[in-house]
Amino acid sequence: MTSRLAGILPAILLAACAADQPQSSNVTSIDAANRLTRKTASGPVSATVSLWPSEPTLGDMIHLSLVVSAEAGVAVQMPAFGEALGRFEIVDFRPRERRRKDGSTEKSQAYRLQAPFSGRQRLPPLRIEFVDERQAGGAPQVDAKGHDHLNELLTEELIIEIASVLPQGATIDELRPARGRLRPRGLTLLYRYWPVVLLPLFAAAAFIWWRRLQQQRATRLRVSAYDVAIGKLAQLRERGLPGPDNPTLVDTWYVVLSDVIRRYLEDRYAVRAPELTTLEFLQEARRTGHLTNAHRGLLSDFLEGCDRVKFAGFCPDVATSRQALAAAERFLKETQAGG
Repeated sequence: MTSRLAGILPAILLAACAADQPQSSNVTSIDAANRLTRKTASGPVSATVSLWPSEPTLGDMIHLSLVVSAEAGVAVQMPAFGEALGRFEIVDFRPRERRRKDGSTEKSQAYRLQAPFSGRQRLPPLRIEFVDERQAGGAPQVDAKGHDHLNELLTEELIIEIASVLPQGATIDELRPARGRLRPRGLTLLYRYWPVVLLPLFAAAAFIWWRRLQQQRATRLRVSAYDVAIGKLAQLRERGLPGPDNPTLVDTWYVVLSDVIRRYLEDRYAVRAPELTTLEFLQEARRTGHLTNAHRGLLSDFLEGCDRVKFAGFCPDVATSRQALAAAERFLKETQAGG
């Protein structure tokens, strides 16, 4: 028993000493699960990129994970789908976002990849953009031209060795057997290649039919999106306007109010809404080109007012809630009339 304790105590002391060592902002390690991990930090944003297995064989599924953590008040833009993945083939992609209780956020992207060939392969650095909204009274920094000042965080590149499926030193020296005699060109050639002529015609007809269906669906969606949103606003009005007398209703009421406008824009203009922050959502709405400057200004004021209640703890009176509801109705009617 004494000999066992003598062997265990040094290991415990070594682990405790290692835990007290300061952590670097750029760390490379391969854990017990054969995972290659690199961490990078820049100010209020940190990124962890992991790849496993670290020594795959050609044909193996390769997993890539990017996890980005940002402090409260920092808006993060993740890399675009497939950006900086080199020659790897993307088999699967899953983005996620989580907001913590302290206001900080965690975004992640999970890829499943396959290598095109064996040998030494590199995964270039991934670029994360972020805007620090904590400065200048909560407003994002802007450059000399009035554009949002974007900060960048680049992860370190990952290098892996893809093993060949052939044994080491093996070569392929077997030739395929000779084919049979060639057939004379004529009707046989025509029968063999008739799909080359007919398939493009079928593909063009199918594309025209699909486009018409999409146009009809878009028209129905524009009308139904407005009707659904107006109906939900009417239900909010019937529930009563929140104020200091009913503070428990305030948060829920304003969450539903802002979600009505976000869902309306998502259904009508295909703007990704629920998973975006207010800043990201406004930037996405601006890129669509469907909203005028006046409508974008009205939308910005409306969403910022809702965020004051949801995130800043502001308790509005009944008159303020009535103005917020009227702004939402005005936005719906003006954009619906705009076609």
